Amino acid sequence: MAIKVAFIGSGGIAGYHLGHLEKIKEAQMVGFCDVDRARAAARAKHYKAKAYTDHRKMLDATKPDAVYVCTPPFAHGQFELDAVARGCHLFVEKPIALTLDLAHQIRDAIAKAGVVSCVGYQDRYQDIIARLKAMLRKHPVATAMGYWMGGMPGVAWWRVKAQSGGQHTEQTTHIFDMMRHLFGEVRSLFAVGSRGLMTDVPNYDVEDASAVTLTFKTGLIGTVYSACCLKGGGKCGIDIYCTDGAFTYVERQSLTFREPSRSEEFRNVADYGQAIDEAFIADVAAKGKTRKVLSPYADACKSLALSLAADRSMASGQAVEL
Repeated sequence: MAIKVAFIGSGGIAGYHLGHLEKIKEAQMVGFCDVDRARAAARAKHYKAKAYTDHRKMLDATKPDAVYVCTPPFAHGQFELDAVARGCHLFVEKPIALTLDLAHQIRDAIAKAGVVSCVGYQDRYQDIIARLKAMLRKHPVATAMGYWMGGMPGVAWWRVKAQSGGQHTEQTTHIFDMMRHLFGEVRSLFAVGSRGLMTDVPNYDVEDASAVTLTFKTGLIGTVYSACCLKGGGKCGIDIYCTDGAFTYVERQSLTFREPSRSEEFRNVADYGQAIDEAFIADVAAKGKTRKVLSPYADACKSLALSLAADRSMASGQAVEL
């Protein structure tokens, strides 16, 4: 059975998903919407679909089964609500929103409509993460440190916190989400940030670097470090220290376990991007009767809550309860 798919937002991240959907025989692209008509038209021509600049017209004309929302962070909201109101299953790229109120409104609309949802936390679909979760059941965790340390993305909206949500919400959200996936929910956090190093970048108002200490409901403590001011080097992943050894997870690459007498490395071989799109389309085809999606919208709201709480803590200088 064909699954009719439409895209709201036809840029680079849409292309990432399209490369996967091309390999899924059930997926049939029927419409592309973008503020840049030429961009939507180029995608539509390639897939013999229709191009639009008005998402409502596209939804009503093409009647898709599933909609991918691949827009910048500040644009989320009405696209999702209009798609869900028409009974469309929903894939949303992260960050899902810039406020929890909006994210919860969309979450509730998804629940009311009974549609399948998925959010682009593709790191959960790596084979090394399934292995890590299994191994952690045998090794008591003492503490964990996560990292998203690198340079500043080149798109203009990223450096404006009101448009991107800042580094916590737009980038480090992958690390916050993985910490939740591995260790459970967070009870409270405390965050500090620094600025002043990126004086040569116009319209820049996000933090250069930050540290967020998390206290999980299990009692585990961890810290997540971020930086977007680095012109060389960097680090993305999580270091996990156990009572009898240590894990090093390098995001989207490898997992290493070290103990006093030996070490063992596992390379990620799964195409995690393909895996997340296949999971979404499979659940859509089964009308939600299967549970292959590991990152539904309601769960993604909890990862967004962490990044927004970190921003509140930086602003107030106080710990935040979740």
